[in-house]
Amino acid sequence: MEIKKIICGIITNNNYILIKGNDCLIVDLSDFGSIDKVIEESKLNVLGVLLTHTHWDHLLGVEKFVNKYQVPVYLSSNRPNYIMDADFDYTIKKYGIKTRFDVNKIEMKYLDEGKQKIGEFDFFVIDTPGHTTCSIVYYFQIEKVMFTGDFLFKNTIGITNTQLSNKGQMKESLKKIKTYPSDINVYPGHGENTNLKHEKIHNRFLRR
Repeated sequence: MEIKKIICGIITNNNYILIKGNDCLIVDLSDFGSIDKVIEESKLNVLGVLLTHTHWDHLLGVEKFVNKYQVPVYLSSNRPNYIMDADFDYTIKKYGIKTRFDVNKIEMKYLDEGKQKIGEFDFFVIDTPGHTTCSIVYYFQIEKVMFTGDFLFKNTIGITNTQLSNKGQMKESLKKIKTYPSDINVYPGHGENTNLKHEKIHNRFLRR
């Protein structure tokens, strides 16, 4: 599986295009133009958009992208999520941009924890609430890679002092992720890539 990392968005997000043959999946989608350009140039067939969680900066480009490519959006089945929140569109006031999209006009597919398959892509969903109720990790076991969103970063973790976050849940999620093999490469929602071996040694939140 080829992984293309696209850094874009108002607050600099990591977005990923996962490619097998001519098919691809998008992990988070912060800017329509940046992702669309790669898809067009590479002539890829899009199978869907995987959201690690529903914070606004991870899905700014979703609505326009899905309207063009007519593909489903996959996200955690854990509720609530920010798409359901009445105040989700606060970015209109702060940035002058619309982030909320109409879930009735977009095909939403809610994923439970466990093994999943989309086309030729085989992966596991791992529930990792804490940063948000709906935070999940996409774990591709064969490729030994994880896409962690804002749950786990290099040397740190996602914040737990916002709406729908929970420190207790985060602690349990960190205990869970420590049980996975150390040779897994970690692709976070912001910042540098890392691996679980490094995090188990250097990340104080995982050492606790």
